[in-house]
Amino acid sequence: MSIKIIGLNHSYKAGTPFEKQVLFDINLEIGPGEFVGIIGPPQAGKSTLAQYFNAIYVPTRGKVFINGQDTSDKNTDLVKIRHAVGYVFQNPDYQLFKPTVGEDIAFGPLNQKCPREEVEARVREAMETVGLNYYAFYNRDIYSLSGGQKRRAAIAGVLACHPQILVLDDVTAGLDPQGREEILDVINKLHQEKKITIIFISSSMDDLSRLAKRIIVMARGRIVMDGPARDIFARVEQLKALGLEPPQVIEIMRRLKEKGYGVPLSVLNLEEALEAIRAVMKKTGVDQAWS
Repeated sequence: MSIKIIGLNHSYKAGTPFEKQVLFDINLEIGPGEFVGIIGPPQAGKSTLAQYFNAIYVPTRGKVFINGQDTSDKNTDLVKIRHAVGYVFQNPDYQLFKPTVGEDIAFGPLNQKCPREEVEARVREAMETVGLNYYAFYNRDIYSLSGGQKRRAAIAGVLACHPQILVLDDVTAGLDPQGREEILDVINKLHQEKKITIIFISSSMDDLSRLAKRIIVMARGRIVMDGPARDIFARVEQLKALGLEPPQVIEIMRRLKEKGYGVPLSVLNLEEALEAIRAVMKKTGVDQAWS
């Protein structure tokens, strides 16, 4: 399933004296199976853009095509698009509204008119996918969950609708380190095992460096960078000029390079960094001195 955006503009309070344009001439294509990260400073327009992906917003200036369907065409079934493109909000309380975990996850499939047996199967599968034990959590009160558990329940509710694209809007924000790791593991598992397209909006370069293969950088309502994650993260000075801190591992490699060590800056994660450092040590004989 693909997304294509042509000449998209968006303004809040359009037609009033308080009109403020927040998206400017966005052109973008996302293909099936991609893992795309979107990042930018505050007020860059990330979440506004993301809400066009599953027709929360419908364009009045520009075009958005989901799998070839024009979302602004009155004949397009927007309900089907919203089931096919699942959206998980940063605040799970925006989409958790049933009393128990099981009831909440079942809400989407029931709206899709799935038979009761299929609904139960989808709920069980979704809970297992996000790491919520079916027997322990099915009847659990929604508001007794931790922040990380709420995020996983919200993701499960979307997954139960069997989306082909999953949009995650800063879902690790505000979590403690353990909760953050759990959510990142769930997201990685979804992409690796389910092969669905994932669009991950994040305020953390470190999170994106671990997962995303392609990075879109936004600033002031425009796309200012778009390319392979390795290439984008290597543009350290440009990112800093936008108020974005590169992943910590790249900052470490940059400092090593400044001190004269011949390490590359084009690493994506700690594992690649350690491999590169070992290679430099071996080449210079430092590893023998330490052995």
